[in-house]
Amino acid sequence: MLEIKNLSFSFGQKVIYDQLNMTFPISSITGLIGKNGVGKTTLFRVLAKIYRNQGVEVTFNGQPVTPNMISFLPTDPYFYPYMKGSEYLDIVAKDPSELIQSRVFASQLDLPLDDLIDNYSTGMRKKIAFAAIFAQSRPIVILDEPYNGVDLESNEAIKYIIQQYGKDRVVILSSHILSTITDISDRIYHLQDAKTVSSHPKEGFEAFAKAMKTQLMDKFSDSE
Repeated sequence: MLEIKNLSFSFGQKVIYDQLNMTFPISSITGLIGKNGVGKTTLFRVLAKIYRNQGVEVTFNGQPVTPNMISFLPTDPYFYPYMKGSEYLDIVAKDPSELIQSRVFASQLDLPLDDLIDNYSTGMRKKIAFAAIFAQSRPIVILDEPYNGVDLESNEAIKYIIQQYGKDRVVILSSHILSTITDISDRIYHLQDAKTVSSHPKEGFEAFAKAMKTQLMDKFSDSE
């Protein structure tokens, strides 16, 4: 289990999180939702050790989490210029078994590995990064907006890959589209503000989605 205890994080005087606690089971997919700016990407970057730890305790099966335990797909992956898709896989998926798996994923996602990534569309760039990152044999996988810019068919392929190959790992993902989270997740965390996070099990997704829709409609009605 991945466990976060007393997460507090700030940018200067701006408090992003204040004593937040969360758990993420193994062999489970956890979706993370919340309005823009609430701190989903910040949370991911704290877990991936991109942002300096400000005192939060993060453990996996009771041991401190280190960067080599985590595979992290950022919202906007970086690519070196004049690099082919196959070369990117060679760099990110270094282990021979990981490289083989990444090429399987790339094939399932219809990626032209001999083409320059400079010529890839936004969706193709996200897919090549996903293929490489998800092939890494690490116990924690964090996917920040994995469906962003991806076409409908590839969207379904990504869902299938996550469900089939995410077993025995902790998988956390975010999305601005609620259905892409509810379709695949075993549980959803709804980040509301610096101190408030609510947890919703799979059997409660329908009621949760209905409540969110009702709140939104009430908000629009009040503004009229």
